[in-house]
Amino acid sequence: MPNDINDFKIRISRSTGYSESAINAAWPDWWSKDAEGSASAETALRFSVARKLGLDPRSLQDDDGPRFMWDDTAKYKRFQGNKEDHRAITSFGTSISRILSKGVSDRKSLVGYSATSIRESILKNSPFVRIQDLVGLLWSVGIPIVHLRVHPLAAKHMTAMAVSVNDDYAVLMAKDTLYPAPMAFSVAHEIGHICLGHINSGSALIDMEDSLDIDKSDNDIEEIASDRFAIELLTGNPDFNLTIQGNGKNPEELAAQVIALAPQLRIEPGTLALCYGYATNNWATVQSSFKIIYTQPAPAWRFINLTAKSQLNWDDIGDDNSSFLQAVMGAV
Repeated sequence: MPNDINDFKIRISRSTGYSESAINAAWPDWWSKDAEGSASAETALRFSVARKLGLDPRSLQDDDGPRFMWDDTAKYKRFQGNKEDHRAITSFGTSISRILSKGVSDRKSLVGYSATSIRESILKNSPFVRIQDLVGLLWSVGIPIVHLRVHPLAAKHMTAMAVSVNDDYAVLMAKDTLYPAPMAFSVAHEIGHICLGHINSGSALIDMEDSLDIDKSDNDIEEIASDRFAIELLTGNPDFNLTIQGNGKNPEELAAQVIALAPQLRIEPGTLALCYGYATNNWATVQSSFKIIYTQPAPAWRFINLTAKSQLNWDDIGDDNSSFLQAVMGAV
């Protein structure tokens, strides 16, 4: 253990690529200047930081530098990067998912469920399939979902990550949105990965780009299947296509029409606007229409993390892990 704690942090950062914010989030609240020089305190520090960041604690003393605990266990979708970036994202996400799993009980499996069956179940109590319904579904079957406010890498941000921990699942969202509909699609996409069996036991699947932003010529079979699952879950039809009537197609017209169509189709108005954007690539109009559909911004991460805060059993997670998790989730 280096004498200077800042040197220790720099060593971790240089060896792993972890962002300063990720390392600071993992630093235990109990550490103080008074603890420096204490062999037992430094050992506890090493194990605490390593566990949260998915590192081998013994490697924090090695001359070769820190080593990741999980490196080749994940599938990456639409990712441009090197192997070390893979290892950092996988280990960070897997570590958080393992911590989350301690605070959840009464798990049920979603593997094999169809988008239509889930949609029909939700619509028994809701007018549309909305972000709150999808988040509620995940918690009801013991799958924790949180939104990461701290990212493992400073330069590369994932959109979302679904992780299998001992055959249990966790969903980590990372890309933020000011309005509910885009986040609902992203969450539905991750639910699709789980239901369709795309995630191996003890592994993870990481989406590095939003499906709404990609080239439609993308030929990843699993991504196409999860996109279709998400569209079917949100609209009832994996081939749903929205045609807006009239001329102009301005934000006001789009907002008025999707609000009028929503009760009849039982599709959330913002989701209808997204379908229009996907069909036309007219995303500027869609974004402007959200301001009318929702009247004011409502960052989805706050709702997701407030729900997680109320659903997790923090006593089972423990104080040290709880501090890390709450730092990663941000102030809600």
